[in-house]
This record gives sequence, C-alpha cells and structure tokens, in this order.
Amino acid sequence: MIFERLKEALYFWRRHLAALFLISAPFALLGEAAQWAMGPLLMFDGDQLTGINLSVGLVMLLIRPLAEGALIMQLASIHQGRAQGVIACTLPALMLYPALLLTYFLIGIGVTLGWMLLFFPALWVYTRLCFAPFRVVLHRQSPIAALRGAFQYSGPCQWQLLAAIALTGLIMFGLIGLTNTLFTSLLGENAGVGLVVNVLASLITTLINVVVFRFWLLNDPGTEQN
Repeated sequence: MIFERLKEALYFWRRHLAALFLISAPFALLGEAAQWAMGPLLMFDGDQLTGINLSVGLVMLLIRPLAEGALIMQLASIHQGRAQGVIACTLPALMLYPALLLTYFLIGIGVTLGWMLLFFPALWVYTRLCFAPFRVVLHRQSPIAALRGAFQYSGPCQWQLLAAIALTGLIMFGLIGLTNTLFTSLLGENAGVGLVVNVLASLITTLINVVVFRFWLLNDPGTEQN
C-alpha cells in the first residue's frame, strides 16, 4: 500500500509539475529576495556555520503558511480537473492566513517537542497533524478543530503515512542533491546557479505535499463543519 501511494503521488507530481511550479517558484523567489535584502539565512565563517540570521528566518517562517495554503489550493484545483494561476490560489490562502499561521505554529510546537525526545517522535507528531492545513483551507475549519480532526483521521493510516513521508523525504533529498551537483558541475558555483537550484528545490519539496494530499483524500472525509 505504501509503495502504491508513493507511485500515485509521483505520477501526480510529474504530471502536474508546471502547475506546481507556478505556485512554488514565486514564493521561493520571495524567500531569495528576503535573503538578498537582509543577508543570508545561514551565516558562515569559511566552511564553518557561525549562526542564523533570525530576521530572515522570521520572514521566511511568515511566508511559509501563505505558500503552503496556496499550494493546497492548487492541489485541490488540479484534483478537480483545472489548475489555477498563482493569484487565484494565493488570494484564498491570504484570506485564511491568520488561521494558517496559527495552525503551522501549533504544528511547529508539537514537532519541536518531539525533537526534544528524538527524530521519530517529531516525525510521528507531524504525521498525525499534517492533515490540519488541508482542513483549514478546504473546509474552512478553525485551527483547533482542524488539528483535532487531523489527529482523528490520520490515526488509521498513521504508520503507512509516516513511512511514506520518510521515504518521500529521502527521495527529495536525493533529487535536490542531484540537481545541485548537476548544475554546479555544469555551470560552476555562483549566485545565479544557487538561485536556480533553490527554485528547483522548492518544486521538488512540493512532493511531500502531494503525498500528504493523496492520503488526505482517502482518509479524511472532513464532514465536521464550523
């Protein structure tokens, strides 16, 4: 079942790369613009990491819920048979931005508490709560109701979903590493190549959203309305 779901997700992702790129690219470029204006997120002294630019990190954390909400709208539009443009997907997410921000904040707290124990508890917490943003965007539920529903409906598929998320993470890291190696070997290391790699990496990471979306369609009826 796990490999069947991964196969379905990979097929969906490959088939709709252009539509997903329409959403992922602008937000990736927005994040790059923030780093150009405020400095890089990660600060290095030679090859040694010396710190994190907290102001840039905060900006990128604030952008993320909007980007995820727009991507959820695009996934739902594709599922209904017609992909939408970036504005059509972003405007509904912008209207729901406070709820999305709170939802991701609460998920972040849960995942962080899991990290304090070990990697597996953090992954398990994310698995049990990852349906919540879909419920906020597509069912217009409040963050608390969405998290409660996500925990309920992810229960029966939690181990399959957890394994699928872990395998998808490995696939994404492999694809991102391959993309980075390919472009830097052909064009060298420079700001332009770094920008292209980061934009493509943002497209690759949409695969995890596709995997969660496919599981959500099958396991979360979303009958509760607020």
